[in-house]
Amino acid sequence: MLELINKYRKLFWKPKTMFYLGMITIIPFLILAVASYFEWGLLGMFDDWIGREVHDERDSLLTILFTLITRVGDGWFVALFTLIVSIVILFKFKNKWLSIWYFLTVALGAGGLNQILKFIFKRERPSDVEHLISQGGYSFPSGHAMGSMIVYGALIFLFIRLARKKITYVAATVGFGALVALIGISRVYLGVHYPSDIIGGYSVGLMWIAFSIGMYGLSLTRRPEMDRLEE
Repeated sequence: MLELINKYRKLFWKPKTMFYLGMITIIPFLILAVASYFEWGLLGMFDDWIGREVHDERDSLLTILFTLITRVGDGWFVALFTLIVSIVILFKFKNKWLSIWYFLTVALGAGGLNQILKFIFKRERPSDVEHLISQGGYSFPSGHAMGSMIVYGALIFLFIRLARKKITYVAATVGFGALVALIGISRVYLGVHYPSDIIGGYSVGLMWIAFSIGMYGLSLTRRPEMDRLEE
């Protein structure tokens, strides 16, 4: 398993691969965007079915757990986390360009792009279920789903890029991947998002990461002194 992952991880350096991946991963969001013109009616049954299944599992312990998990995707936490990671990359690993890449990827994607999309679609949050936390703003795409996909997805890329041991970046991929999934589930569980909001957020987040990695890989070819890739 580790050998297979190591064999294919070099694909992350190929801009063309990442650009193609970005075009594929944005497809679910585009489908949802089309559905929005029908006032989300085509997704009503899906959202209601998944939502009921999740809400029926509510209990006090799960509520505490998911309330804590969702905070790891809050804007203030993401901003602080991004700043800390960027500083570590800059001073510990002495990699100015990778530090700038991570900061801009998160700031422009999780912050700027998400707010623009929310303003365009202006989907209201679920009104037929109790909100277990207070949450303002619009619903689609989920800022927590999109933001967590970007901030922790980009972090996985950093591990793949910088880690010397295979087990390190494999563990990071599994761990942070699970965290992203749990943050998305928490938003539906707490009643502040529809399942389609989460799917839309993940879709745009993956697209943004793929394009951003592609641009970073492309920039390496423009900087001869940094063109050598780690094995």
